[in-house]
Amino acid sequence: GILRVWDIESGECECELQGPHDQSVLSIYIIDNNHIMSTYSDNTIGLWDLEIKDYDKIYDSNIISDFDYNDYDNGDDYNDYNYHNSLSSILILNANEAVSGFSNGKLVIWEIETGRIIRELIGHTDEIISISKLSDGRIVSSSKDKTIRIWDNSNNYTQINELVIVNDREIFVLHILPDDCIVTIDDDNMSIWTKQSDKYTREIISQFDNNNNVSSISNLPNGHIVTGHSDGSIRVWIKEFDKWNYKHLKNDDNTYNHITKLLILNNDRIIYNIDDY
Repeated sequence: GILRVWDIESGECECELQGPHDQSVLSIYIIDNNHIMSTYSDNTIGLWDLEIKDYDKIYDSNIISDFDYNDYDNGDDYNDYNYHNSLSSILILNANEAVSGFSNGKLVIWEIETGRIIRELIGHTDEIISISKLSDGRIVSSSKDKTIRIWDNSNNYTQINELVIVNDREIFVLHILPDDCIVTIDDDNMSIWTKQSDKYTREIISQFDNNNNVSSISNLPNGHIVTGHSDGSIRVWIKEFDKWNYKHLKNDDNTYNHITKLLILNNDRIIYNIDDY
């Protein structure tokens, strides 16, 4: 349950952040230069102040702490309001707000400083897999219910969902490209969804088998897509003459390594994490 902050130039560890419990850290999110958020295996959310090098708040994600029924304006009865489901995904919207996805299919926009619920987004019927956002601030979510939902952010999300994209299989990875095209990964396909008029059209750019499924995705500043695969390979996807092709990046490790996460640095270098089998 320990977080470490490193100085890139010196390579030294600036500090260790130890929360009030010993649960495993599942993910880390950047709020701003001095504040980060972490999630834990016991379904809690930690807020950290890097200036004081200590935790600021610990929230129980089951109830989004400091819930005030008088502030909740969706009209639901709090006694019927069930958050006792696993936290599955978080997206930082801005320095003041975040949206959390839960295993029961609910999305909750909440205030980072207080934990107060701002709005619940209802539409998905199964666990939230991923949350992202378009360049205009609209939230995009994918779920085990095989749908992608785009949520209208006008008037504080009072118009619940603007558009629903139905996939034929469960979506495991969701990624937004710089031009707001949506990339989805399911068991068999990597697809790009492009908005035309009032709907999205799907282009399947690759098909996979069980040995080379995509496990992580990012993109270069020039729009090329980079994917990490379960067979340890990394592919760079380039669109030429209206067709997507890829090239393999050399991987000197001959063992069977599952790439779990990859990131693109500002100088186009790729950093990735592997699980050894």
